[in-house]
Amino acid sequence: MTVTNRKRMIGFFEYQYLKFKKNHLKNLVALAKADGHIDETEVKFLHDIGRKYGLKKKQIQDILDSNEEYELQVPKKFYMKVGQLYDIVGMMMADEVVDEKEMDFCEQMCEKMSIKPELIREMVKIYNRGGVQDFEEWEDFVEESKKFSIQ
Repeated sequence: MTVTNRKRMIGFFEYQYLKFKKNHLKNLVALAKADGHIDETEVKFLHDIGRKYGLKKKQIQDILDSNEEYELQVPKKFYMKVGQLYDIVGMMMADEVVDEKEMDFCEQMCEKMSIKPELIREMVKIYNRGGVQDFEEWEDFVEESKKFSIQ
């Protein structure tokens, strides 16, 4: 493979990963808007997640400011689904008010991801205890979450 082809290949994968990160953030914004308004704590949470994924401030703000109708994107891999749901639950809890519309949104996401909605309640408990603290705990949680998979 030539250097040019290798660079082109890397560019494609980088583009795909950027697209995944933006879709992840768009899913979170859709939840934030589910109750009719976005609270300042939710905006901060969205910016924190966006920065965690290496998105630029302008990219994050463009997603927040967009009024386009957005089709929810479901990750293909199970661990990515769990990560998406975990961030969605974090988004739901960011303003410390769990709205019924937000909970419905989370449960709909579970349904679209072929995951039992009981996982959301487990994630809420984890957030109430302070969240996942390290990578090893996260791996254990993802493994334990497999029992909620619908197949």
